Amino acid sequence: MTIPFTFRQLSYFVSVAQHGSISKAAEALHVSQPSVSIAIHQLESLLNQPLFQRHRGQGVSLTPRGEGLLKEARQILTLSHNLLARLQQDETEVEGQLVICCFRDIAPYYLPRLVSEFERRYPKIRVIMQEQDLAGVKLALKKGQAELALSYQLGLPQEVDSQILDELRPYALLPAGHKLAEKQTLRLTEIAKETLILQDMPLTQEYFMSLFWHQDLQPAHIHTTASFEMQRGLVAHGHGVALSCTRPAGDQSYDGAPLACRPLQDQFPPQRVVLAHSREFPLSIPAQLFLDQVASKPHW
Repeated sequence: MTIPFTFRQLSYFVSVAQHGSISKAAEALHVSQPSVSIAIHQLESLLNQPLFQRHRGQGVSLTPRGEGLLKEARQILTLSHNLLARLQQDETEVEGQLVICCFRDIAPYYLPRLVSEFERRYPKIRVIMQEQDLAGVKLALKKGQAELALSYQLGLPQEVDSQILDELRPYALLPAGHKLAEKQTLRLTEIAKETLILQDMPLTQEYFMSLFWHQDLQPAHIHTTASFEMQRGLVAHGHGVALSCTRPAGDQSYDGAPLACRPLQDQFPPQRVVLAHSREFPLSIPAQLFLDQVASKPHW
């Protein structure tokens, strides 16, 4: 029986799916863009169905048939790469690629040092980091566009296994001169009387609002912003207060304005920072090595 496709075609297809762009996939693969385009066209001709929707100037996205093929292609490639990797006598000689999706608010606190250590141990494994909001992390895991995800446990698909890296409790973020900053701890009823600055991101906004709803509270006013650092900047300059779980090393905004961080008296469950992977896809050797490295580290 003749197999009508090649491992190279499947590899190119998976790379395009992960990067959302033919040009970015070609750059990552160190091949020409026409080579990737031809491979995708050949697969689409073989299946007589489009695998990607083309969006002018905005890359590509998988069609339903493409989503199904991605799962199958990743399984085939992972099994073949794992077979080759097991033939290596020295783990440091293992080659490959590892795509890690990370929640953008917490990624800077954990991922750079984890990846740096990993790349020192396994210099022939290329790690690709993709930053997303919580909804994007969930989607990347579910569709197989990333093999591992560093995120809060909040909102992850049911079909994932995860390792806990850290546990973070929500705290109040105030302008340094705010009257509430004089207190050592705060209650949510006090925060509810202020203008609350929220990040306008799926799941993140819902999580922080749920803290109020569980106590039958509603913030007096709500202002939304797109980023964590803009949220901190607005708070530092007196536009309102905020709640957060992540806390940078310096209690100040980007422009140096001071911030006051106060713990909450209310007992809320912590947000767990986890490294997760989907049980729907087999783990590659690079992914397993990364998980083993994280498991061997002491609690953060």
